[in-house]
Amino acid sequence: MQKTNQKTAVITGAGRGIGRGIALHAARLGMNVVLAGIGLESLTNTAADIDQLGVQTLIVQTDVSRPDAVEQLAEKSYDHFGRVDLLVNNAGVAVPGSLLDATLDDWQWVMGVNFYGVLYGIREFVPRMMAQEHGSRIVNVSSLSGVLPGGGSYGVSKHAVLVLSESLYFELAQREANVRVSVFCPGWVASEFYRVDQSRPARFQTAASTISEQQRAGWREAIERGISIEDAAQILFDGISADKFYIGPQAFTEQVPTLPDVVRQRAENIINEQSPQLPQ
Repeated sequence: MQKTNQKTAVITGAGRGIGRGIALHAARLGMNVVLAGIGLESLTNTAADIDQLGVQTLIVQTDVSRPDAVEQLAEKSYDHFGRVDLLVNNAGVAVPGSLLDATLDDWQWVMGVNFYGVLYGIREFVPRMMAQEHGSRIVNVSSLSGVLPGGGSYGVSKHAVLVLSESLYFELAQREANVRVSVFCPGWVASEFYRVDQSRPARFQTAASTISEQQRAGWREAIERGISIEDAAQILFDGISADKFYIGPQAFTEQVPTLPDVVRQRAENIINEQSPQLPQ
């Protein structure tokens, strides 16, 4: 038991990619950090880097697609630090390919991590955070794929995260809770996300779910054109400092210059009951 008055951040998917960048940024701000994720080695490496910054870390191996694992994450976070000031539901996965080609195991994995992982985080942490005397914040990580049409199973899951976050925002506002909500919608971020299938649990694995090397190469090429992990984390924390709910679309519009027009056109199509245009 190492309870402290220092602020505490809980980051899921903290071993690699954006999650690692968010965890390091939080540590540089003086926050203790709970590192959650599946890969123990990557979490340990992140913890070693954070420990050099003079704050405390706690590693909790967590499969966010399991509600009991997220419950354990919340319990261990509060038992160890006594408070949570920032929860970032960041863990995410993807399967390249079309919606119709995705297997049922693909869908269950993507929705299990990307959507239900966020929902479980909300269910376990929000009541505890509301009971705290001090204010706190939840960040749910969606994507530009949660704003733009299309995107296969990944896009569906990220749209669901966006709507879930909006619903949570309204409900907490109605209750005048001291918990703030943000939804982060990044575009391409240079990371090893193209290897995400290597952490896919066996229960979601089938022969039909294997990613071809050609698919991986194309995915990698697109991802590596993205901004740095450090820049993505800075965009997020700048948005938090400005108390924004939607964070990311403006910063990443350079990657998708047509973003504002597509979003406006989609809204007009809904209002006017017009069929959507094929995405470019």
